[in-house]
Amino acid sequence: MKTARLTVAALAAVLALTATPLASAMPGGGHAKPKHLDLGNKDNRQSFTVHKGEEIDVHLSGEQNESSTWAWSEPTAADGTLLHRDKAKMLPNGDATAVFHARADGTTTLDSRFRCRSRSSGEVCSHAVVQWQVTVKVRK
Repeated sequence: MKTARLTVAALAAVLALTATPLASAMPGGGHAKPKHLDLGNKDNRQSFTVHKGEEIDVHLSGEQNESSTWAWSEPTAADGTLLHRDKAKMLPNGDATAVFHARADGTTTLDSRFRCRSRSSGEVCSHAVVQWQVTVKVRK
């Protein structure tokens, strides 16, 4: 029993001594990589809070069949000064992706639209449009 207590005490001492140097040995002087928020189809109509400097990755999945593709438009921010879009693309399978960075305090939305595109001539698509939108609050 005495040996077990000594072993636990020694292990605790080693962990306490090594915890601080590990943080300062990280690249960039101990600063962790900026956090990021991953958003997708399931996040529609939800609200999120991020901090200045954080990254938001949006990946919306489209749908494809033999005659049509339901495709997302490139995600956009209603206020580009709050959430700056660095990258965006639409893929042939209907997916759309974008990367935003939180730059200023405030609240805005991210938006995209889901529409049908015909894949074969003579094929008629629905004129329905489905909107995807999330609200993002940026804090210091």
